Formats: sequence, C-alpha cells, structure tokens
Amino acid sequence: MKWLKRSAALIVVLVLIGWIGMSMDRTSRQIRDEEAELLRRRISEAAVLCYALEGSYPEDVSYLEENYGVVIDRSRYHVFYETFGSNMRPDIEVYRRGSGG
Repeated sequence: MKWLKRSAALIVVLVLIGWIGMSMDRTSRQIRDEEAELLRRRISEAAVLCYALEGSYPEDVSYLEENYGVVIDRSRYHVFYETFGSNMRPDIEVYRRGSGG
C-alpha cells in the first residue's frame, strides 16, 4: 500500500514537472516571437523616418543601422529587407534563427 502511494505521488510530481517545462518553453517561444516583431516594427519605423527626412526609403537595412540607430543581433535574427523603389515602402520580415522560418 505504501508503495502504491509513493508511486502515485511520483507520477503526479513527474506530470507537474513536465507541464511546467512545457509551459516555460511555450512562454519562452512567445517572448522570442514578440522580440522579433518588435525588431521588425523598429526597422519599419526607422525606414519611414528615413523617408520623411530624406525623401526616399533606404536601399538596405545597413543604412538604418548606420544612420538611424537600428540594432540587429544577427546571431539571433534573420532580417529580410526588400525594396521596390525609393518611394515605395520596403517589405521587412524578421525571423528568429533556428525557428524554421
């Protein structure tokens, strides 16, 4: 009988540990996704500011890094910045590295 109670308690503890681990992983993933979205917005805002001040969108994101204070941690994010012309808003996408897209 004691063995049965201990086994049941152990199973409950293991299930709780698994549930906590999955919750932490989900929360961590959500935070990283939100960080990527914040970076995308920051790049977009800097591009619009550049357009307002200089009359054209920059050809690449490095111009925003050099002149508008955009900081990109390239070890953590892939940034895709595609321009269609100096007067058309660029297409900006940010992905976490290792996220599969």
